Amino acid sequence: MKYPVKALVVYFVAMGILAIVNETMDIELNTLHLSICGLFMFGTSIAVHLFTIKASHQRPQLFPPYFMAITGIKMLVYIVALGVYVFAYQSEAIPMVVMFLTLYVTYTILEVISALKVLKNQK
Repeated sequence: MKYPVKALVVYFVAMGILAIVNETMDIELNTLHLSICGLFMFGTSIAVHLFTIKASHQRPQLFPPYFMAITGIKMLVYIVALGVYVFAYQSEAIPMVVMFLTLYVTYTILEVISALKVLKNQK
């Protein structure tokens, strides 16, 4: 299965869990902001994966430093985006941070596994 399809499945599962939590729990969540967060993570994850795979095809020996650099830049962008959101919407910050970190870990694991499969197939 291609990476964008896997990432889309993760997004839909996360949105399904969000809908279930919003209906069954006695908490008020801003589902619009949380779904936009999921969409942001989905889009950036696909973009980062495509850039790293493209780099591995051009010069495979430079893949590890390139992967680390693009992951560092991605993390910096994520921290800035999350900081801006928390500053702007302080009352809704905790659910957003929890969802953001959960999606970050999930998409990072998916990226690494997919990148390793692509690298193994190149050898």
